[in-house]
Amino acid sequence: MRTMKHLALAAMAATALALAGCGGGGGSTAGPTTPTDPAPVTPASVTLPSDGNMYLPDADTMLEDGTHSLAAGASTTLGAYMLSCSDAGPCEITIADGEVTATGEVTAAYTATAKAAITAGQKVAAAELKDRATGLASALADVSGGWGVAIHDPGTPAAQSKGSDFEVSRGLTGDAMISNGGKSGWETNGAAVMALSGWTGKVLTNGKTQSYTVYTDIAAAKRKAYDKAYSNDGTTETIPKVLSDAIAADNNASVTDVAVAETTGVLTLTPAGMTVAANAELLDPAQFPQPKAAGKGSNTYTFNDAPTKNASSFKGTFHGASGTYHCVATTPACTVSVTAPSTTSGPVYTAAAGNWTFTPDTKNNPQIVAQDADHMHFGWWIDDPAKRAVGDEFLYDAQVFYGGSNIFPAANIAALLGDATYTGPAAGLYAVTANAAKEIAAAHGEFTATATLTAKFLDDDGTNLGSVSGKVGSFVRDDGVANDWALALMPATIGATGASTTGKIQDGSKVTGGWRYQLYGPGTAGANPTGIAGAFNATIGTNVTVAGGFGAK
Repeated sequence: MRTMKHLALAAMAATALALAGCGGGGGSTAGPTTPTDPAPVTPASVTLPSDGNMYLPDADTMLEDGTHSLAAGASTTLGAYMLSCSDAGPCEITIADGEVTATGEVTAAYTATAKAAITAGQKVAAAELKDRATGLASALADVSGGWGVAIHDPGTPAAQSKGSDFEVSRGLTGDAMISNGGKSGWETNGAAVMALSGWTGKVLTNGKTQSYTVYTDIAAAKRKAYDKAYSNDGTTETIPKVLSDAIAADNNASVTDVAVAETTGVLTLTPAGMTVAANAELLDPAQFPQPKAAGKGSNTYTFNDAPTKNASSFKGTFHGASGTYHCVATTPACTVSVTAPSTTSGPVYTAAAGNWTFTPDTKNNPQIVAQDADHMHFGWWIDDPAKRAVGDEFLYDAQVFYGGSNIFPAANIAALLGDATYTGPAAGLYAVTANAAKEIAAAHGEFTATATLTAKFLDDDGTNLGSVSGKVGSFVRDDGVANDWALALMPATIGATGASTTGKIQDGSKVTGGWRYQLYGPGTAGANPTGIAGAFNATIGTNVTVAGGFGAK
């Protein structure tokens, strides 16, 4: 009986275990679980070397889209790169649109072939840099012969803000505008220029090698009432009178070619005066002919009494002021022509056969857009050769220049007394020739600096007209390198005629060169010049040559 009892108990226990395994009986023992998938591995970006890509044409484009599996410790060559999987691999590399990602730890390096090509390219580039620095240094050492006069002559009032090769202007808003007088082939691009506080820099280019870099402190233009009186050189004149006189004086027209009625502000212009106004861009561009494309000939408008858009009387603007134009003589009819720009000049206007009048529209309080009348500019022109010349040299051509809108009147110079100090920015080009013995590496580019000048005016005893001297220092190259270069601008005479004068740059035997300057300002009675602009070039030691311009106020 004991045996049967034990068997029954064993059977009951087995049944309980079976029920617990099936979820019955309320037992707490868990059954087997379903295994879960491991978390997915996110591919990581693989950084490819790039410091030598400039010597490897299309290095990145050699990578074809695809997937590559690598065992632990294995490597593969993909284009210019060797990709290696760490010993903890395996790795899977994926290339899509030039971007490389991988699972596992993958490193990348240039292949031996790519490294050899980079080394060879670096040697060629170093040799070119050395020779370019030598070529530019030679060009910069020669600029003192003309001081940029061939580019922009600051010596005559007629030049003022319009040089023979470019124009400086500014609208009511925005930065300064630099144009090349309408010459074909030149354009203002978006090239960055080094910042100069208070000055706007622009670059004009012609093709791939020729460029102007121009800095100017011109202020934004302002609107002025057409008939508002203001003081000019100590006298009160109306803007129409000042405007007509300026047209005649600045453009070599006779004062009889432009007249003004002081009470009404009506301008009268002969054909010669109208020609002057057209070339000064004062006429309404919507009513008068505009130039065709470069080299495409002339465009002529005829104005008469016929009921056409070119009738003898019509609404328009003159120098921004609204009013009415009228061609006084209609037999023969008035004509205005413009010849398209050429490679040597901008568009040329010609008016003929009849006087014109412009009557301001007083009901609308007409205004003119008045440019800043007291600004300066400076800069450089360079032809940067794309390749070596026949003699295996890089032949650079470079010039520096400067100018302004208001050359200080010569008649006021003799009345100036005492000293005046002027400070402002300088900028230009530099070349450092290589010297292995002194561990000097070749370099060339642009620089900014600071110019400080002192003008000593007429001595109290009246024996001489004084001089201007100063220094240029705090040079910083466009690669961010600050230099201890320093130029001592030795005294240059203040000329009795107000013309530009030259001086030497001398600091023992280590620094030699020359410089030139011009005084600028309206010449208000008893007032000193408002600014000095100029240019310079110098050799510093045996390895550095600089040339540039400055503007100081």
